[in-house]
Amino acid sequence: MTPDVEQQEGWKPRLSLKSFWGAVETRLGASSLEDLRTVLRAMASHVHPSERQSFLDSLTPVPDDRQQELEHALQDKLLADITEQVQRFEELQDEAPSDWDEYDQYEDSGPGPYAELVAPVTALFRRAQRAFERGRWPLARDAYRALFELLQREDDYGLGLRPEHFGEVDVPEARARYLCALYRTTPPARRAEALWAAMKEADRWSFGPRPKLQEVSDISPEPLPELEAFLSDWEALLRKQEDDSEAEAWLREAVGLSRGAEGLRELARAGRGRHPRAWVDLLALLEREGQPREVLDTAHEALKALPARLPLRAWVADFLATAAERLARPEQVREARWESLVASPDLRRLLELRDCGKTEPERARLMKRAARQLEKALARPDDTGPMPWEEPPLPRGERDEPYPRLDEVLLAHARLLGHDWQAAWKSAANAKVLGWSDNDNPQGLVVPFLLLWLSGPSSPEGPPRSVEELWRTALENSLEDEPWTTEEAERELSERLSRAYAEVLPAFSVSRPRQEELSEGCLTVARERARAIVREKHRRSYGKAALLLAACAEVLQRRGQPARAPELLHRFREEFPRHSAFQAELDAAMHQR
Repeated sequence: MTPDVEQQEGWKPRLSLKSFWGAVETRLGASSLEDLRTVLRAMASHVHPSERQSFLDSLTPVPDDRQQELEHALQDKLLADITEQVQRFEELQDEAPSDWDEYDQYEDSGPGPYAELVAPVTALFRRAQRAFERGRWPLARDAYRALFELLQREDDYGLGLRPEHFGEVDVPEARARYLCALYRTTPPARRAEALWAAMKEADRWSFGPRPKLQEVSDISPEPLPELEAFLSDWEALLRKQEDDSEAEAWLREAVGLSRGAEGLRELARAGRGRHPRAWVDLLALLEREGQPREVLDTAHEALKALPARLPLRAWVADFLATAAERLARPEQVREARWESLVASPDLRRLLELRDCGKTEPERARLMKRAARQLEKALARPDDTGPMPWEEPPLPRGERDEPYPRLDEVLLAHARLLGHDWQAAWKSAANAKVLGWSDNDNPQGLVVPFLLLWLSGPSSPEGPPRSVEELWRTALENSLEDEPWTTEEAERELSERLSRAYAEVLPAFSVSRPRQEELSEGCLTVARERARAIVREKHRRSYGKAALLLAACAEVLQRRGQPARAPELLHRFREEFPRHSAFQAELDAAMHQR
């Protein structure tokens, strides 16, 4: 898996408008009249009953003269109508409750007393888009700017209209239309400075990822005028902004757009490492162009040039591993996966390294080696802090990942996947019995794993229900600190982690006496944890305590000690007879067994 350096975490990639229209025209050109009739009939069959008339109206290719006149008149009123909504916002602001307690009636993330403005402002965004699509650049520019200024307003309690309140408006695309209209209405000699000021302001609006020139270019099927000359002016201006982090990101983009791979390579090599991310942009470009050999050579050069402690090396190594896989070079894949984990450890990279092993013993050796590396890194945590060459801070939209996830839970994963149960248990036994979801507490992973293994999960009936639920929760907790780009990536990592442990469990080998020691140790931890939760009245965790005790009872039954299971539960019922909420959770847990 190689990082998509153009994708902000949490924001899915999208097809640009220019690419979309190009694809539409291509398909129209390749379709016969009968093909188009078939497509329209299929589209009509999926129209909601309430939208049927609108669908029929949309099939009219060109509105009549009267409709065009009405549309033009409506657009002429656009700025006045926006001003009217701004005035209504101010009226609502004056009418809003003066006491903070009265604001409890509003949702924290909602528009509060300004909810009535969402529908009319949504309509105004649509009208601004139509002005843009009809080439009325000055009107589109002024309308979008006025709308974005409205979205910046808030009352004394921080409530106002926000992008997330407009589900029918693609705010990042609206921002791109604004910047495109500004570009087209500004004289060529002033474009670079005007766009610099506008993009800086748009970035401060915090409407999604950092704005990009590529988005401005792609928001319209029509090419930007005088783009080549602008790129030259744009690059010259950005090179003067040495201390501005956004300028560095926009400079890399400009160089890539104007001079491609060779320009990015020149930028990466120049300036004593001032543009380390240019290596990543270059590798992404080469990978998109389908040049694995070039990616391989460039990644090797980048790793030699980049400082040893720079987490960015992980991205470079990810590109190297992908290219080596495509060229069928397994040894280089393994070396790259190791470099990636060392540079920026996290669970995904740990599992990718593990997958380099062809057999379970080989995978276990890789994990033991990884555990030793993580132990060393944890012993010197200052090494994971910001490095001098990473300043100033990365601009929003550049993603702070690769961000090292260096914690005791990741180390516990490496130890368990490396079959080193002794080290895993030693760290877990000495951890706190509360705070199992903390990333510095391995107990919440190790104890559920050992209970799962002690229950004999490979038996025909499978793992007991409570044990299985406890283990599933442990895996979910360990995934919470992983950086995601999409839900699909999260799901893929979860499935990969489950598969890894499914391969480890049958190969896990512990002598019978040691098994009994582990069983008693887990029971001791479970008792202490359950008592701590109930005694300290962590009511929201009563269910967790009950589930853990039920899992221990299941393990005792599986291991041929059925008399001890009810005894364990009975003692807790006697110890906390007045804690009815805990008793109810214990009843529920036992009922599900």
